[in-house]
This record gives sequence, structure tokens and C-alpha cells, in this order.
Amino acid sequence: MRLLIDDPNPLNVLDMRELDFCPESFQVITIQCEHLWNIHKILDSCRSWIYNNLSGRYCIVEDLKIVDNKLETVYQIGFEEASESTMFSLGCPVLHGHDIKLV
Repeated sequence: MRLLIDDPNPLNVLDMRELDFCPESFQVITIQCEHLWNIHKILDSCRSWIYNNLSGRYCIVEDLKIVDNKLETVYQIGFEEASESTMFSLGCPVLHGHDIKLV
């Protein structure tokens, strides 16, 4: 399924699309990777999918959460528009792998 958008996005042109923090108003998907050596490749694939298929602002940040009574490193992927969060969770093939767990 290829959803590439051909029109130039003003947020991309001004380099204001990806944020380095997650505002409280963003819709957040939290993921955890079982193999941390592979996480940068997975996050780059997610970032590329978002950049090519969605149009709103987003963020990818590292966070700590308590999962099964252990402190674990998780990654939060936030979207300004809730509909883009749904589109990402349904359409991104990276999230449906064996190494990724939604928290």
C-alpha cells in the first residue's frame, strides 16, 4: 500500500514538521522494542513512513515507563492530528513486526 503525497508540504520546507519534544495535545503511540540494537533502524523506518505518507506535525521521543514492574525504555510517537495516529498504526508495516510491542 503506497500513499505517497506529491504536493510540497510547507512544514517540510520550513523544517518545522518533526518536533524534538512531545506536547501534551499530541495523540501518542508508545512502542517498545525487544532488541535495543535494532531500535534505530526501526525508528528511521517509522520516521520515513510518516514523512512520506502523512502531512501533519509529529514527534519521536525516548521515554521511561514501568512495564511489568520493571523500568523500561520506550519510544513515544506523537501526532498532532488523531486521524494520522490511526493511519500510522494501521498502515505502517514496521509496527506489525515481531520485535515491536505496543505498550
